[in-house]
Amino acid sequence: MSDTINAAQVTSWGSSPTYTAVPAPPAPLAESGIVQIRVLAAGVHQLVRSRAAGKHYTSGPLPHVVGVDGVGRTIPDGKLVYFITLRTGGGSFAQVVNVPKSYVFELPEGVKPEAVAAMVNPAMSSWMALKARVDMTQLPKAGWTALIVGATSASGVIAAATARKLGATKIIGVARNAAKLAAVPNIDVQVVIGDPVTSTDFSQLGEVDVILDYLYGPLTTHLLSTLPRQRRPLQYVQIGTVAGPDIALPGAALRSKNLTIRGAGPGAWGFDELNDELPEMLSFVAETEPPKLRVEKLSDIEKVWGEKVQDGERLVFTV
Repeated sequence: MSDTINAAQVTSWGSSPTYTAVPAPPAPLAESGIVQIRVLAAGVHQLVRSRAAGKHYTSGPLPHVVGVDGVGRTIPDGKLVYFITLRTGGGSFAQVVNVPKSYVFELPEGVKPEAVAAMVNPAMSSWMALKARVDMTQLPKAGWTALIVGATSASGVIAAATARKLGATKIIGVARNAAKLAAVPNIDVQVVIGDPVTSTDFSQLGEVDVILDYLYGPLTTHLLSTLPRQRRPLQYVQIGTVAGPDIALPGAALRSKNLTIRGAGPGAWGFDELNDELPEMLSFVAETEPPKLRVEKLSDIEKVWGEKVQDGERLVFTV
């Protein structure tokens, strides 16, 4: 391998990444526990954009190599793997990366690298919310109800499939676009967000066991304030802040129902927990229909980075 490789790098927070030559990672020693990977595909998740803008607690120092995970082949044996770079101090948008063995997971031959690269991060959000942040012992054994706020996003679509996989027998989807919401698989009940959001009617939903929230903001305040009292415990998990970074929740919303509020993300769950869940999660991803993909070459990242991605579409770069 040459002394340099190409990578997508940010040199000032908020600027678009540039495709540039950087020093090649050294070949790891056999006993080092490090795996060298030739990258095939890496996804542009919301976390990736937040880190690249310097707005995430894991952004690290400049220069910043973009990306948190990807799919590639190990060097020299060529095994197809999914890998995570989030805790390595490096990024995944590079021709070659070095990753600790504990963050590398073998994939079955035949899976599409672009689809896996696009799906694992959004699937992780709902999978880890349900497996690591929800108390499954409180859920009805005969089946439970999940409410997904932001159900037409790629993460929301996968969250519906995840909830079904993990035992939800009724799934309520909440989103603004009625036509897109009607087309989301696994959704049993549709709630269209009103304008203003306080006109949205949650009063007829019946018992809800788990809320996965990708939007947050004023809609969440309205939801938790107006969802009727119920007999069963209600577990709310905050995942994304697309509609606002905070809420002002009246105390009555907490006193009127058996409500537990948690968040899901690195820090709320640990990487040991993630490592335990990833093999089963990857099997789920491999058998799940991917969202609409937009696949671009990493060498074109400066041109593509700032372009608008359609709702429900996932941008993936191939290397």
